[in-house]
Amino acid sequence: MQIINVREHVEYQDKAIKYIQNKWANENTLKLYEDCITHSLKTDNSLPIWYLLENTGEIIDCAGLISNDFISRMDLWPWVCALYIEESYRGMSLGEKLLLKIKEDTKNAGFNKLYLCTNHIGYYEKYDFSYIGDGYHPWGSSSRIYEASLIKQ
Repeated sequence: MQIINVREHVEYQDKAIKYIQNKWANENTLKLYEDCITHSLKTDNSLPIWYLLENTGEIIDCAGLISNDFISRMDLWPWVCALYIEESYRGMSLGEKLLLKIKEDTKNAGFNKLYLCTNHIGYYEKYDFSYIGDGYHPWGSSSRIYEASLIKQ
């Protein structure tokens, strides 16, 4: 299995766009993901970064490292977003592998903390994320916000 940083492997651009759109987009947000991934390959900034996990030529996992996940807590960054693991690969700690890589890249980019928003309770806590409160989305819903410290205590 191979973790692919799409910025470092631009040959995966089309696969990343198609896969992430398939898992996360609706007809109104297809262009959002295409535009974000395309422009992430052309920036010198540390963010955004998109990741894929490939197993013998098959994309089985994805995630992003972004500046904000459409949530009111714009004072916090960076954020893990769009983590998805194919159902047939769940329970194999593949999400942990991708989260560890994202944490490493986040720390190497000079950040001390990493955030995510979700309504899944019990999953991210296993990977050293702690619930810190709720945040609010532009479409009117809310999500739990989690934080992971990247500094060894």
